[in-house]
Amino acid sequence: MKAFSLRDENGKLYYGWIIAVLAAIVTGLVYNGIVSTTGVMMLPVITEMAFDPPEFSLYLTIMSITGIITLLIVQRFFTKQNIKKIMLIAGICGVVSFIGFAMAKNITMFYIFSIPQGFCFTAMTMTPCQLLVSNWFGAKAKGRAMSIFMTGMTLVYVGELNILQRVVTTSGWRAGYYLLGGGIVIAIICVFFIKWSPEDKGVKRMGDLTEEELAAMQMKSSLASGIDFRDAIKKPITWLIFLSATLAVIASSSVLQHGIPTMVYGGYTPEKATAIVSMLSTIMLVTGPVIGIIMDKAPLRVAAFGSALCFAGSCVGLSLITTNPALGVPVFCCLYIFGVASINIISPVIMSFLFGEKSMNKLLSWLNMFIGVGGALGALGVSTMLVKFGTYQIPWLIMAGVLFICAIIRFFATSKKLQYKPGNPENQEA
Repeated sequence: MKAFSLRDENGKLYYGWIIAVLAAIVTGLVYNGIVSTTGVMMLPVITEMAFDPPEFSLYLTIMSITGIITLLIVQRFFTKQNIKKIMLIAGICGVVSFIGFAMAKNITMFYIFSIPQGFCFTAMTMTPCQLLVSNWFGAKAKGRAMSIFMTGMTLVYVGELNILQRVVTTSGWRAGYYLLGGGIVIAIICVFFIKWSPEDKGVKRMGDLTEEELAAMQMKSSLASGIDFRDAIKKPITWLIFLSATLAVIASSSVLQHGIPTMVYGGYTPEKATAIVSMLSTIMLVTGPVIGIIMDKAPLRVAAFGSALCFAGSCVGLSLITTNPALGVPVFCCLYIFGVASINIISPVIMSFLFGEKSMNKLLSWLNMFIGVGGALGALGVSTMLVKFGTYQIPWLIMAGVLFICAIIRFFATSKKLQYKPGNPENQEA
């Protein structure tokens, strides 16, 4: 079949494109609805319910830990027979969790309902949706399909974020949680239209390699297989990269929950702060590929160290907002759009740089677990520091320091002396 076409061999719209759009809708509504909208909800909830920021943020820690445990248990069951069932059960858990939040009368209810939310977060979003898109597109079309998936996910998030802010402003935070639950209902409906692979529709997979191309790739793969996981996990540099991923996500999760409140405390209206975050998300549709080009054209150290340093600078910008919003917001915006690549774009590439492709699936699974640890710690940590210092200024400077440590680790980890070289794995001393 053709490497790229809107239609299958029967002249009908290729169902893989529908899968990519459905995956974007599901992930946009569920993943972003659970994590990326927390900044909209925080101030209204803690103000009305008289919660301290740390006790409210603790629900995110519980949710993240539940997600890590879910990933360990459920990922092996994402098969043709089970994936739709798992996603539907996860969706129902997500709806229940948001209804529980909307009806909450005390902080304990947030903690209780964060558990089904953690299951939903992991079992319905990135892992199953990426798998489905991958099933429908071969090597020559997978990159474009994944780009459509990720772009669509971001656009859904931007729309949902702005609608949520309006609902919260006009009808209150409880209505906002009902809205997020309604978004997961839409995602559940999308799941019913999911098909596991092209075979289920009786068509060929788009973008598959020819027999000659496949043979050449297999030969190349055998020549450059990479380092075995058991050897990679023994190296100190592996654990330092895991640590750097945790540090990056500690900051990222903090920005997601506390970025909008920081701007509100700095004098911006919630609507304007939300609009700024939406603008950044849209701009990152462009800056993400720019980081990819830099990684292709320059040594990996440039992008790895540079993005982490930009991320650290963005936290300095958030700190400045508390005293000089006119300076702090531009600094935050200009650096954040490049810094956030440290997580989902840079981290996996560093693992490939160090260890090749042989054990990449297992290494990425471990990497995702350490990313989950960062999600469990970040927002709660900043909330605790906010109460201690009474301002966001020092917490964001501490986050900048955390990211500077991440940058230093990645500077040394991307040395050419540590790079995996096919046929000569013994040069990987760390």
